[in-house]
Amino acid sequence: MVKKRKRNRINATGRNLTSRFARLDFRILNSNAYRSLSPNDRSLLVELVMLYNGENNGSLYLSVRDAAHRMGLADLSAASRSFDVLQDLGFIQLTQDAHFCVKAAEKSRARCWRLTWQAGPGRKAPSWEFLDREPDSEDPARKRMERGLRALKTFKQSRDRGKFPVLDSDTLNHYPSNLSVPSVLDSDTPKDPNGSIQPNVCVRASATHIATPLGEKAKSHPIGWWQPDCVFSLQHLTLASLANGSMLLEIPTRKAA
Repeated sequence: MVKKRKRNRINATGRNLTSRFARLDFRILNSNAYRSLSPNDRSLLVELVMLYNGENNGSLYLSVRDAAHRMGLADLSAASRSFDVLQDLGFIQLTQDAHFCVKAAEKSRARCWRLTWQAGPGRKAPSWEFLDREPDSEDPARKRMERGLRALKTFKQSRDRGKFPVLDSDTLNHYPSNLSVPSVLDSDTPKDPNGSIQPNVCVRASATHIATPLGEKAKSHPIGWWQPDCVFSLQHLTLASLANGSMLLEIPTRKAA
């Protein structure tokens, strides 16, 4: 008998055993406002979505310092600017301002936020304000938005045609295996240090380290520049010296005759 999987079974609280996830609607990702966000702004938006558990929208407590640490930023002003951008474009709303108190009886709290595309406290319907907002024409984020929208449009057109630009690109093609690499000596590149005069080859055909010996002992005695080309025995050297001496003695006698 095959056992049923217990992976997606609902527990006593009405939830399954799978891990939580941060949900971003495609209406958010395809909006003009989202395409104008910088990487820091998008990172902060993801961190705020992580705080949402389905019931606490409007009670998302996150300070500038904690947001900077979660985003991996050392500059607190950069995290503060991201909060301002998300507010101006209608992604988040401030529900409670920060409160700091020195007295022990009272507690300090960070600022509290609400996601505009989720239902708020008191059954408040989502407003989706960011769908009707985009940066001004003089804002540098406007160009970022236009570049992102063009990239999305190109992707959708290629997807509908079933032809993606990356698959048809020749950028990553390897060089052919039979490609002959020209030598540096055959280069026509002018040399500036010597007045654009082509360099002269100093050693055109050198066989310094590849001397090949001849004779019976060629295989057993590899030679090079450190040895003579032939290895003679002592008997050969003696006979050669005697032959040279006899020739030298005969030459003056022939002249006298």
